[in-house]
Amino acid sequence: MASGPDSSDFFDLLPDPIFLLILNRVSDIKTLLRCRSVSKRFNSAVLQADSLLLRVDRVISSSDEDDGVSFFSALFKSLLTSLHHLVSPPPTGKQPPENPTSAAPPPPNSPSQILRSFDAIASLRIELPSGDLRLEKGTSIKWVARFGKTLRSCVILAFKNGGDSTAADSGGAGGGGGLKMRVVWTISALIAASARHFMISEVVREQHSLSRLVVYDRDNEGTVIMDKDGLTESRDSGGDVVAEETNGGGMWWRNNRTTVPAVGMRMRHEAKMELSGGMVLEGATLVVVRPVGGGGGEEDDEWLVEEAFGKEGVWAEAVQRLIKSRSYILEMNSF
Repeated sequence: MASGPDSSDFFDLLPDPIFLLILNRVSDIKTLLRCRSVSKRFNSAVLQADSLLLRVDRVISSSDEDDGVSFFSALFKSLLTSLHHLVSPPPTGKQPPENPTSAAPPPPNSPSQILRSFDAIASLRIELPSGDLRLEKGTSIKWVARFGKTLRSCVILAFKNGGDSTAADSGGAGGGGGLKMRVVWTISALIAASARHFMISEVVREQHSLSRLVVYDRDNEGTVIMDKDGLTESRDSGGDVVAEETNGGGMWWRNNRTTVPAVGMRMRHEAKMELSGGMVLEGATLVVVRPVGGGGGEEDDEWLVEEAFGKEGVWAEAVQRLIKSRSYILEMNSF
């Protein structure tokens, strides 16, 4: 490489749009923050990146050592409350009490604090270190939820792993449990989704240029999506989030969640399903959840399911078969 008084840094020759395009392709926030120390131009340009990926390795509170037990306890309490609401609706004219946001503020390493230096984010992905649910061994729940100010829709696939088609038939009623178990699976997914929605509420309030926000986890358990309309709805509401404190320790977003509105659930179920690759699902359950009064019929279910799980892959095959099964409808009060 040439040296001497006429030599120059070739990065300085790049036009700003191309320079920003490179930074957006990098996207990973940790890498970009390291780049700020390269030069003054890097320092200023990094903060203008509009497509970012935030990998959360560990977001903790002072009581992290109790995370597993406390979260399970909080989840169990929420499940009991929700099951009570399901079978015992409140008296006419009375609504479930709402608790305005009064939770403790997020810690200094929360997503909102980390992102505060960036002022031009249009697309943001947040990757969490793990799923939020503590499930019985062999049970899997996959879910995709869409939010505005509150829940707009949630598609849930739940099942017990039955091994493969070469395994001996376990016999008996099987089916991954009855209706009660399938309702518990559904409520568990909704609680996890609403906890993540609470986690990003401050990001939505502060990042005014944001037009798409996706939160997912490395275990591929669940995904929260807020598109441009959902983000606008949340901001137009003033950014106020009705929240419930679940008295849990550990990761702070698991301690609080936004209220799940009264919802209708269209549920489909097959006791045993063998997929083309030989995988066997027991109690395969597909649930499409929408707020009561939110509209949408069985035809709309197909669109939501395809948006959530795509057209290819093992989960896509499972939901495409389940969507053709007979459905039944349940309603659940706000919790």
